[in-house]
Amino acid sequence: MLWSALRHLLWVLLLLFILTLLSFAILMRDPLNATLITDNIFTGYLHYLGALLQGDFGITYNGGQSLSALIFTVLPPTLELCFSALFLAFILSIPLGILSAVNNQGVFSKTLQSLAYVGLSIPIFWLAPILLYMAAIYGWEISATGQYNLLYEIQPITGFPVIDVWFVDVPYRTKIVQSVLQHLALPTLVLCILPTMEIIRIIQQRAEYILQQNYAKVAITRGWSKWKILQKYVFRNTFPLLVPQITRVFTLVITQCMLVETVLGWPGIGRWLIDAVTAQDYNSISAGMIVLGICIITVDTLAKIIMFILDPFNKKGWYER
Repeated sequence: MLWSALRHLLWVLLLLFILTLLSFAILMRDPLNATLITDNIFTGYLHYLGALLQGDFGITYNGGQSLSALIFTVLPPTLELCFSALFLAFILSIPLGILSAVNNQGVFSKTLQSLAYVGLSIPIFWLAPILLYMAAIYGWEISATGQYNLLYEIQPITGFPVIDVWFVDVPYRTKIVQSVLQHLALPTLVLCILPTMEIIRIIQQRAEYILQQNYAKVAITRGWSKWKILQKYVFRNTFPLLVPQITRVFTLVITQCMLVETVLGWPGIGRWLIDAVTAQDYNSISAGMIVLGICIITVDTLAKIIMFILDPFNKKGWYER
């Protein structure tokens, strides 16, 4: 256990070191930053690393604002969108995956499997504007851009409007809650397509593999029902394996979130970074890459902690319990 924790800590430190090197290289793309290094590039990197350890990302050239304050403004909307999409994906994919596993040779399972591959190949930058156009044409309530109607005012307590809205003390708070949820619905639906189809595919493949094992075949000969086999063997050997996939799915969602934010006017870090690239604001690009990398590393660490709690000895077969 101790060796595993130390190994993961060393791996995290190595990733952070590589992140800082890439971030510093991007920072040096700006001629003004390059001229500020009076001694040598190694000393400049050490000064940059010391500033990062103090939480100082510098300032943005597009307005001269502090990057630390800007990041705490644009990061929560992106995390809110990613976590809501992942939450909806788990709600939809687990029941559908279970139903598909119950009848893995039926029409429903084959159709769902085909839809899963189609959903994984749909480009988000193409689907998002089409859904926004259809929502506007047919008068859907979710045809909205941004986080909420600008007529309303929500004090940024946590930075997440879906949470901060409950602290608003006005008579029309219900309308504000409705506006926040309506604006959140369309980007969440678009972003949840890929993780939903990915999780369904994992559950289907794992269930088919387990049902071909000898212990599952022996259970069938004993007269066990398919539901009992699923509950005893399939679920126990499938759901824990979804935990290590959280990091990869979160990475895919947060990268697609950058495109969705641009299309739907969501004020998140993805849209902010794309604007920084357009303006060639290397300070903002460097800081944004560091923050996104830390978010992914944090999610990966949490997933490994959860996996260790569920399976301390990293058993190959959960059915042995």
